Amino acid sequence: MSNRVLAALIGAVIFLGILNLQGCTVSSLTKGQPGKDISTLKPGLFRSEAEAILGPPLREWTTPMNIRYRIYRYDAGVPPSGTGESVAFVALMDVITLGLFEFYEATGVTDLTKPSKDSSMRVWRQIAIAYDANERIEGLFDNFGDLDVLPADGHPVSR
Repeated sequence: MSNRVLAALIGAVIFLGILNLQGCTVSSLTKGQPGKDISTLKPGLFRSEAEAILGPPLREWTTPMNIRYRIYRYDAGVPPSGTGESVAFVALMDVITLGLFEFYEATGVTDLTKPSKDSSMRVWRQIAIAYDANERIEGLFDNFGDLDVLPADGHPVSR
């Protein structure tokens, strides 16, 4: 095989590898990052099981009806951040640079498309959990705010 043919094959492999990277940044812009999965928290679950998922509470108190409330803070993830303009910009840069923009983003020079785990884009939420005297969950109040009023009996109000 001649040197020209070998060089052309190597060049084609590199070019196809670069094209294969296109869309990764665009995809990460539209997906976001998942947070802690709290879907397994249900009434009847023991406090120890809930705290294995959420960690220790921020604060707690007991109501006159002997319901103990505990407030937890959890990582809800990073929402998708790709606005139409940013996705279009990244896609255009991928095309113009034949995928080299992906290498630039992969170096971590910017946080344009890949927010870090400690990024300020991360969403933190609070959840209030009501426990009965046996330390079983009576009620869950996700997206709890400091000014929210919780029922004394620990049961969520039906809508």
